[in-house]
Amino acid sequence: MKSVLRLPAQGAVYTLLAVIAGILNTLSFAPFNLWPLSMLSFAILFAVWFGSTPKKAAWLGFVYGLSMFGVGISWMYISLNTFGGMPFVPAALCIFVLVAYVSIFPAVTGWLQAWFPDHYPTIRFVLLMPSLWILLEWLRGWLFSGLPWLSTGYAYLDTPLSNFAPVGGVYLVGLIALISTGGVVAVVRRISPMSFAVAGLCALVWAMGWVLNETAWTQADGKPFSVAVIQNNVPLMDKWEAAESNRIVGDYMKSSQEHRDVDLVVWPEAAIPDYIDNIAGEFWRDVENHPADFIFGVLHREEVDSQTRYYNSVAAVSDRVMIYRKQHLVPFGEFLPLPGLLQPVIRLLDIPMSDFTPWKLQQGPLAAAENRFAVSICYEDAFPQEWRNQISLAGTLLNVSEDIWFGNSLAPHQRLQMARFRSRESERPMIRSSNNGLSSLINWKGGIDQHAPQFVRHVVRGNVQPRTGITPYIAFGQYPTLSFAGLMLLLGVLFGKILRR
Repeated sequence: MKSVLRLPAQGAVYTLLAVIAGILNTLSFAPFNLWPLSMLSFAILFAVWFGSTPKKAAWLGFVYGLSMFGVGISWMYISLNTFGGMPFVPAALCIFVLVAYVSIFPAVTGWLQAWFPDHYPTIRFVLLMPSLWILLEWLRGWLFSGLPWLSTGYAYLDTPLSNFAPVGGVYLVGLIALISTGGVVAVVRRISPMSFAVAGLCALVWAMGWVLNETAWTQADGKPFSVAVIQNNVPLMDKWEAAESNRIVGDYMKSSQEHRDVDLVVWPEAAIPDYIDNIAGEFWRDVENHPADFIFGVLHREEVDSQTRYYNSVAAVSDRVMIYRKQHLVPFGEFLPLPGLLQPVIRLLDIPMSDFTPWKLQQGPLAAAENRFAVSICYEDAFPQEWRNQISLAGTLLNVSEDIWFGNSLAPHQRLQMARFRSRESERPMIRSSNNGLSSLINWKGGIDQHAPQFVRHVVRGNVQPRTGITPYIAFGQYPTLSFAGLMLLLGVLFGKILRR
């Protein structure tokens, strides 16, 4: 059959299409949530990759990444310039370097898939391109600390594909979406029995998503508990002023006194801008006299081998005090990587509390309000593999954040989308507490039951139903999905050789 899709051969046109496709992909994520644009974006990318040489395909993947990440993580400039104090030029240069680095991953994907130019088109669109993309996306999520932002599966949170999240997590959802896109491209490019068979199979998988919506891997555990999430919108310039510490803590306690009828009160990340061993006795008396249990962000320090180590932490106060210490720190925000090499850049930053130590030992859930909470701090909830052990033992997820670093940008909405995905993967409700907005109560299906607007003082109140049981994703993590993607890649290579003969 003749091809019904022919793209212009000019390199400039291909490059422009790749740039447009990258921007379209960004619009598929929060806050825009235009998920069909994700499929259109990858359809364009797959089409321009097909027929390109490895060198040309790598370039197209690179410019696709530049446009996608250049728009999608542009909020990092606000962190460096507005709140980090870095001048415009070096801040813009740092963002460009970061965007260029993460764009290497789609470039490598394009380069690798182009090494099979003679393979049957449907094989390349459905097996090779999707599997390579997901494997490189996973690599981007952990290499050199990792940047798992804009992982493909997040765009499909509000589609039937999200019901595969408890089975294989965000990478499985992304892989199914990419296979489906490849199937559509195969049909459009060349009408054939094989392409139609693949498209039909993809439609069946989407239909399975509807069926899985009625499947629950977990069940309710005990009675619901009531919670009040205090969002006081504390300005960052006040937070780390020593003279303001007592006022800030007193203000949180005053807001909490108005909610003495709940079981649990939650404050955001570093709500107490001081070390827990430095908190005045009056505070502990107020907490003890409050009927509710408390969970709040605080700093923690300890002496190890005559050196003081500092931890970004969460404290749960019930019949005892339990501490969770952050394990996955933010580069430049909470620790300074390669200080000898990056000292000129570091001198331009004015970020308080940027010398934390990551906690290396395994940690269990925190106990409060007669329940157990799998805790994460800030963007730790973007790394689900790292707290699966907590989730299996807890009935509720809890994340405390300080999103003021991102200003009025895409980042808080993207972070809330990732938090919702964590609930969907684990089938656990989540309490999400942020200083300046989008504090939320997320149900076990990933839906938002209650949330607070940005940049205002607000209290999110509601009831939370803990759950018990283990989803396949929490039991096995992302390894089955990665193994499946590797198998797809192997089959793509083998089938391509067989069909080429």
